Amino acid sequence: MLILFIFIESELFTPQKILQFAEHLYQEKDFSGALNEYRRYIFLTDTNRDEITKRIIYCLVKLQRYDEAIKQARRFKEDARQRFELGWLYFLKGDYAVSRRYLEALEIPYKREAQQLIGFSYAMDYKFLRAQEYIKLPPYQPKKKSILIGSFLGLLPGGGHFYCGRFGDGIYSFLTVGLCGLLSYYYHNSNEDMKFGIAVGAGILFYAGSIYGAVNAVRNYNHYENEKYLKAVLELNR
Repeated sequence: MLILFIFIESELFTPQKILQFAEHLYQEKDFSGALNEYRRYIFLTDTNRDEITKRIIYCLVKLQRYDEAIKQARRFKEDARQRFELGWLYFLKGDYAVSRRYLEALEIPYKREAQQLIGFSYAMDYKFLRAQEYIKLPPYQPKKKSILIGSFLGLLPGGGHFYCGRFGDGIYSFLTVGLCGLLSYYYHNSNEDMKFGIAVGAGILFYAGSIYGAVNAVRNYNHYENEKYLKAVLELNR
């Protein structure tokens, strides 16, 4: 019985059985369990080392453990494959400039996918003019507002907000600063110096906030337009 038990146990824990179990766990989306089994397999045998390394990387990506995946990718012996995998992983991590450094100058069989990733990386950085050298873009460009114009209009309380279509914020800003100005005028004429000083201080504070808010409104508007355009880019290149 003992010999039979040992035989069965040894059969269950052969590299091939471990690989089959790892594949099963991966299909079941148990990426943490699959990762452990793939690592056990690669520890026990040198067979299909690059392919198992790739599967380990997939598991780490699914678990969003990108730094570990990057270390794993450096084990590929083929330089071109290593560069492609690193470029892909840095792209997923959000380090787009680093990703491009690895992907540039890659040739067949990685060139097409590398070029596409480079295009998407530029798009993710909102560098759409560069992105169009690598991927398709919608026939229009995002409609942006000028920070310089927004700042200038912001000198009039609420002007920068109106410029960006944020009418509620613009009216609020105009009324707040305007009220502080009226109170300052009233307290000045009433010779109530303390209240006048408080009203002037509040007015200056709200006025500065209005200008800052105008700049912020332009930035938020442009960010929204970039995100909307980026979504269109991703849809077009699916």
